Amino acid sequence: GLEGGEAPPLGMQRPMIAAQRALRHVGRRWMTMPFPGIEKGMWPSPNARPLPRTAGGDGSGADELHLVFLEGGAGLGKANILWKLDKLGYRVHTDGFVRMCQENPAYPPDSSVMMLKWAGRMLSAIDDAQEKSRQGLVRENVVFFGRSFLSPAVYARGLPISVYFRQMMGEVRQAHSTSMVLCSSEEYAVTQRLAGRLFDAKEGEREVRLTLGEDDAAFQTAVSDSYQQLEQEGHFDAILDTSSSKLGVAALLHSLDINPAPVKD
Repeated sequence: GLEGGEAPPLGMQRPMIAAQRALRHVGRRWMTMPFPGIEKGMWPSPNARPLPRTAGGDGSGADELHLVFLEGGAGLGKANILWKLDKLGYRVHTDGFVRMCQENPAYPPDSSVMMLKWAGRMLSAIDDAQEKSRQGLVRENVVFFGRSFLSPAVYARGLPISVYFRQMMGEVRQAHSTSMVLCSSEEYAVTQRLAGRLFDAKEGEREVRLTLGEDDAAFQTAVSDSYQQLEQEGHFDAILDTSSSKLGVAALLHSLDINPAPVKD
């Protein structure tokens, strides 16, 4: 999985192969960062705390499916990263929450029902990824997710159900080889993405996005603060700069020891 700065638990020790290498075992993968020539990249969270794997969930070495969850507030460029990864042939899962809300107009986007539907879709995607992995249909045996179970925990806006989703995320991490990545982007890029997304939104989509607070600066700040709190609590293995999707993809794949063809903007 991805990294922190500590040596692997459970006696799985490996030497550092370079002064820049930061390692922490959370599954079958190891993160290497930063790398020469790339100013913007990825770095380990100083607060990362690996979870012990549960019985029967200790994986099967290099053949184990690895799940990478990209997290953070709206407008950070997660969709752009996933789009480029998809073009490179990697299996990706987008959260599709706005469309889900449009398909379920009886429930407000910030309702507990929609949060549960959101989480259920992610669980189904994990099951599907495992099946595709068994069939040998997953490139590098890595699947990238745009958001995780921490998203409904944040967007539940203080509902008691948010505690449930945090617990769910922990259980998924204990059962699977995973990496939790918090995305970070320069403010100007976030502002441009949010404004452009609302401007281009189709009928029905704009209303959902407004309900989710994408035009509410105070709410977006609260969301950012919530993610920072989660990072300080040790929920993330690494932080990825997504100001440039090209550099973000390169840094992410490099951290997983994957060397793809060049990524075009």
